Amino acid sequence: MNNNGNHLLDILTGIYNLQTMATNGLDGNNSCTRPMLGLNNNFNTRPVTFYLCNNTELSIQYPTGGDPATANSTTFRVEGINSSCVTVRLLAAGTDGTFTSTGQFATVNIDCIAAIRCLADTLIAL
Repeated sequence: MNNNGNHLLDILTGIYNLQTMATNGLDGNNSCTRPMLGLNNNFNTRPVTFYLCNNTELSIQYPTGGDPATANSTTFRVEGINSSCVTVRLLAAGTDGTFTSTGQFATVNIDCIAAIRCLADTLIAL
């Protein structure tokens, strides 16, 4: 893993730990390293967008079960980390700026990620 991958792994691990604490009911700015979720700890997700080495957003297609039959997600919730991969839950963006879980998951090789953008903390029905 390159040095960038190690740094990204540290950030993703921090986000995962914050979300785990928030989901389990444990107890600023909009950066990836803010030490809590939301201003009042009433959120459980720090949505992220990944950028690849060619400066494009990572986009993953998933089935919708409706019409159209598929959609693409560029926003994710960190669900797990291992030595070189991150498991993410695909999020669907609403027209009002909210996110909902698609119920779909993917595993992404951290070495393929060049940058992470963190979005405002939110509450997602898990």
